Amino acid sequence: MRSMNENLRILAFFLHPCKYGEYVGGAERRFLEITTRLKKLGVEMVALEYKPSLAREWGYLSYSSIEIDRRFINHSILEAIRVTLRGIIECVKDKFDIIYVPSRGIFGYSDITNLVSAYVVSLLFRKPLIVVFHHLAQSDYSCSYFDEIVKGLTQRHAQVCIAVSRATANDVIETFRVKRLIVSPNGVDLKSFRKLPSTLKLYDAVFFGRVMEEKGIPNLLKAWKIVITQLPNAKLLLLGGSTPQAKETYIEIINRVGLSRNVVLSGFVPDEEAICLLNSSQIFVLPSKAEGFGLTIVEAMAVGLPCILSDIPALRENFHSAAVFVEPQNPNQLAQAILTLLSDPEKRRKLANKGQKLVKHFSWDAVAEKELEVLKSVTKH
Repeated sequence: MRSMNENLRILAFFLHPCKYGEYVGGAERRFLEITTRLKKLGVEMVALEYKPSLAREWGYLSYSSIEIDRRFINHSILEAIRVTLRGIIECVKDKFDIIYVPSRGIFGYSDITNLVSAYVVSLLFRKPLIVVFHHLAQSDYSCSYFDEIVKGLTQRHAQVCIAVSRATANDVIETFRVKRLIVSPNGVDLKSFRKLPSTLKLYDAVFFGRVMEEKGIPNLLKAWKIVITQLPNAKLLLLGGSTPQAKETYIEIINRVGLSRNVVLSGFVPDEEAICLLNSSQIFVLPSKAEGFGLTIVEAMAVGLPCILSDIPALRENFHSAAVFVEPQNPNQLAQAILTLLSDPEKRRKLANKGQKLVKHFSWDAVAEKELEVLKSVTKH
């Protein structure tokens, strides 16, 4: 048992596919926000991550980064062995109290590497393991039998699993025999994400997030094709980054289907610019296939945007009466919801007010304080 006056030192396995300037996911954003606040609360986080460090590139500096090269791309077993050895070296060189995995929960290449490496290191050094889950979307990703076995062992070994929504928690419970599961949502920085006065509305609707297929972008473009049959000048902003390949794909689709005058791809932009662009839009649309929480939703609601969301469990749970819900893969229904909301200023105003009231309950400071209690609890035994 450690002294209550002694600061916690944590080794995080934070390998991820994101690059600042290309795209950053909700799991990575949560880690940056939480570690920023945990640092103020006396927690020292050291993270193993691929070059270049996301925190250093973004200017967060909320944790110490051990930067490693990407080697065995798309070969999770070899990469896990390599990263495990590096984790062992770091634990021999320095003392850590907890092993921590901010898992995206989709079990792609980097998640398997994080989970396997953290599992082995925590066993070898007899340190508690904590895993954060954002969502489970296993059907979209292929894993080997080896990956499935180690994944299960990792979850059963974890002292605590943290889920960002009750919907994600239910999925984790159904999939793994976890020892202890805590629901701790994401938050929003209300000082940054706020409604700006007298902003000119340049866009009829905005999507904010990673511009990827799993976020429902193909269906959103189909829906927008329907929207412009009634509103020929309607403009949609796709606000957010993507991989270079995905960006090229969507530019080609937009041009091919005749939406080049009606759809704008912003690419990755800093928060300050994103906040201005959100404020210059009338409504927010997120037609994702799967979400564990929907971080950009609370950011959109914070700036006063009425929201149209996919009718999936995590979004219903968190945003229930403060949004319009549509079937996630129904472009006709999505188009009608967009047209209805754009034609009804009073409904937009009421939804915006509900959203702004709701997001006051989502605080990064509160999330960090709750997570700190979890961290302290696993070191008492």
